[in-house]
Amino acid sequence: MRTFRSILAVAALAVPAGAGAAAPALLRPSAEESFPIGNAGPACEVQGTAMGDQRRSIFDRRWVILCADVSRAVGTAYTFRDKADVLQRVAAGRTDMLDCPAGSEAPGVQGLTCTDSKSGLEWRIYVQETERGTVAVEGLAAYDDALRLTLRSLVADRVVEGPISIANLGASDSLSLARARAENSDPGLLLGQGYRGNSAGSYAEAAEFFAAAPAILADTTQVGVVSHEAQIHEALVNRALQLSNLGAFGQARRNFAEAEEMGLRDPVQTRLARNYAAIDALNRGAPKEALEILSRDVPPFIAAATDDGALNIDRQTAASLNGAAGASLTALLGQPTRLSPQDRAAVIDAQALQLRGTALRLDGKPDQAREVLSQAYANAMKVQDGRIISITRLRAQIMSELALGYEAQGRYGEAESNLRGALELVETTYPDSASVHVVSARLAGFLARRGKADEALTIYRGVIADVERDQGVLVGMEHLMRPYFDLLAGEATQAPARVEELFTASQLLQQPGAAETLTQLSRQLEGGSDAAAGLYRRSLGISRELERTRVEIARLSAAQQPGESDAQLDALRARRDQLAGAQLEAMDALAKFPRYRAVAQRTASVEQLRASLKPGEGYFKLAQLAGSLYGVLITPTQARGWKVAMSAREAEDAVDTLRDSISLTINGVQSTYPFDIDTAVTLDKALLGPARSEIETLSHLIFEPAGAMLKLPINLLTDDARGVAAYHARVKAGGDEYDFTGIDWLGRDREVSTALSAASFRDARAAPRSVAKKEYLGLGNNVPLGPVSVRPGIRSGEGAAIDADCAWPLSTWNQPISPRELNEAASLLSGGTDLMTGANFTDEAIMARPDLGAFRIVHFATHGLVTAPRVGCPVRPALLTSFGDSRSDGLLSFREIFDLRLDADLVILSACDTAAGAGLEATREAGLATGGGEALDGLVRAFIAAGGRQVIASHWPAPDDFDATERLFNGFYKAKNASIGNALRASQTSLMDDPLTSHPYYWAGFAIVGDAARPVPAH
Repeated sequence: MRTFRSILAVAALAVPAGAGAAAPALLRPSAEESFPIGNAGPACEVQGTAMGDQRRSIFDRRWVILCADVSRAVGTAYTFRDKADVLQRVAAGRTDMLDCPAGSEAPGVQGLTCTDSKSGLEWRIYVQETERGTVAVEGLAAYDDALRLTLRSLVADRVVEGPISIANLGASDSLSLARARAENSDPGLLLGQGYRGNSAGSYAEAAEFFAAAPAILADTTQVGVVSHEAQIHEALVNRALQLSNLGAFGQARRNFAEAEEMGLRDPVQTRLARNYAAIDALNRGAPKEALEILSRDVPPFIAAATDDGALNIDRQTAASLNGAAGASLTALLGQPTRLSPQDRAAVIDAQALQLRGTALRLDGKPDQAREVLSQAYANAMKVQDGRIISITRLRAQIMSELALGYEAQGRYGEAESNLRGALELVETTYPDSASVHVVSARLAGFLARRGKADEALTIYRGVIADVERDQGVLVGMEHLMRPYFDLLAGEATQAPARVEELFTASQLLQQPGAAETLTQLSRQLEGGSDAAAGLYRRSLGISRELERTRVEIARLSAAQQPGESDAQLDALRARRDQLAGAQLEAMDALAKFPRYRAVAQRTASVEQLRASLKPGEGYFKLAQLAGSLYGVLITPTQARGWKVAMSAREAEDAVDTLRDSISLTINGVQSTYPFDIDTAVTLDKALLGPARSEIETLSHLIFEPAGAMLKLPINLLTDDARGVAAYHARVKAGGDEYDFTGIDWLGRDREVSTALSAASFRDARAAPRSVAKKEYLGLGNNVPLGPVSVRPGIRSGEGAAIDADCAWPLSTWNQPISPRELNEAASLLSGGTDLMTGANFTDEAIMARPDLGAFRIVHFATHGLVTAPRVGCPVRPALLTSFGDSRSDGLLSFREIFDLRLDADLVILSACDTAAGAGLEATREAGLATGGGEALDGLVRAFIAAGGRQVIASHWPAPDDFDATERLFNGFYKAKNASIGNALRASQTSLMDDPLTSHPYYWAGFAIVGDAARPVPAH
């Protein structure tokens, strides 16, 4: 059981309270902040460098202009308080000389065209005076649109919209813009982005930046310098921490071990590694192990006082402390203040004491815990007299821990006082942040346990409203939110208000693996060059500025005296409201693009969902939270919510039992056993219990799975006591134990859809039909590699960073799927068909094909790799293909699928799950709860983003025995004037009624993701 999550980034820069500029501006540079430019075209942004000619004016500022398809800055921008010697001061910042026309001293807004004397490239310079000073922008003339937009934005002090029309060279990977930031400014920016994501509770986003940092830092920093090694180490241990926060403990161990192998012994890095390893142990529910870790020796902070009282630090210590990225990162306010080396070490040690106190409390030693926590708080307050903003989270964490100890001892007044004090701290410093949500939920849980349900519900509702408004998720708050779900679920409640709340809150939960997948796809969208990408970058810029504005309002409000009028505060509030409106407009515009809808966290109300449902339909949402399961059933006329009478662990055991009786692979040998029908009945009663009679009346069930049910189709559950009894009697009399004819399965008499979310189902139902002219494209039957020991080739970029130990074994390519079902389908359809099989079925050929959008049905019959090759490795969902040239890796990854341009009513992924043997850690990225083969949040989501309306995906390897899969799809394709769901159900029913194929292995494996009621694409 996960007991603790870190939302504290003690390594990040701390900012003294009360510091800051007198008048905040929208476009101010810092070492962490940036703003996007261009609402169409390549991904470009203006990145602040927090650098200026301080000798002349502290208000001078400098930015670099970055675009994702170029490895260097395409331009530079400056603001000066005055206009004297502008060109000379700009020239002083260049590394190359320019040849400019004679007599050009002040180019003005019209610009000046020069030539780079070294490269021969044209160079453009613009200068414009404003009321606040002078703005200068210069850079490559080929990126003139980006230069002009930067100039206009800085002059207007807001992001000015406009397209960037340049030749897009294509990004090498989804982090190319982040690479450009690191290569053209401070390499520590990647770590800064990671710390920012961690502080916001976006662990998957943080993990991505920390994962990318080592390779980028190796390319951008001189090898051998202590600070370089410290940055690499810091990235590794932070990556490990984020993975631990996500529950991917195997991968976390791998990263911790890699960092330890570096052998660094500097004071800060060893302290960070110690603290993060302890947090990992607490996440795994091992407080005794955490105490052992926190007792490890760390190198002393070597410092000596001189005769005059000054503090001297040895060179290596100074380099490791000052050079580490965290020492130079700015906090959310974007202020360039640094912690001193000794202050940073003191904060990390204070956190270690706080972690020790947490571990002691969890180990049943409340008195010792309270003593240690009190010391931790005192030590934290000694750092700059407690005026450091970033230790606010640490102080709040300590106060919350003290409250839990007081509560355990029955000292409820002191417990509540500490919780309310912690909440006041974070509300003042980090309004609307994950820290506020965490402390609020802790307070609400305490009140719920004290019988104050109404007050607890009010606080919980505030958390939900904030998270939903910001399109966030409740990752990292599962245990804290469980009392809220328990209060709402009650005894199978049918109270409309309670069901609405339960349904809304359940939509804000997210599978850890889904978080990682969505983060990667979001980065893919951000780096694109189409209209959706431009709008998305704009929305991110608005969100960042809204966040900064709220923080500044909170800071100024806290400093304001009663009755005092503050025009600056009023202006900030007006700006906040303006940004909130702009954010809603951006979200509304983005909702038109399937690529955005596939990655966005969106919710639907009960009434909105009901408006999408037809008579006889019901939406069943399953939610998993902190070891418990909750169900919500919504029909056009009624709604019900309940807590499932089975724990998440018990449900997982039941699902594993069923999966093992369907398809179990041991040492490469796949076996099928008699289906455990009694377990299917038990699971049916537990999951559907209070709503089973209502579900029985439905003709179409839409199921949104969670937890273990992500890897099991719901259509094979049953409550048919009579049919089950008849089966057992038949077997007892010597009948075939594989003959399950006569069972009334849940999916026998009703269509079944699988939904990624309520919003995605609503979108699938409302999506227009494909306008593609051709009917069918079949792809599969890769060329086997045979007895080779070296892979034919591997693409640079995404695949190049794959650890050799985490590559798929070559034998994976030596079991191609037969093309029979593709050939048969093509022969049954007559509206324009094509096949890509054998040597033509390569990842490169698929991505390069210009007419992918011309087919209404796209059918893959190939292996889907939706787990990891081995425990401890990351999961990279992909479809296996033939190898192409030296750039091919023989895989069509989910990120490559995301960028395909389809216009398909239906995408079929046959034989999609043939690698289901890995454990928990090996399945996170595909959005899986356990070691199954579902790819709902990986491959399927990517295909929907690429333009697939509905996706049929398999939960286990498609069977070849008795031609079951071929028969299944032959019946499906022959269906006339039927819905997708009824066509598949009719074909499944024919297999159910055949004793040879009545076992669920043969008919139950394919799930329709989307809307099963949509018609089969016209023949």
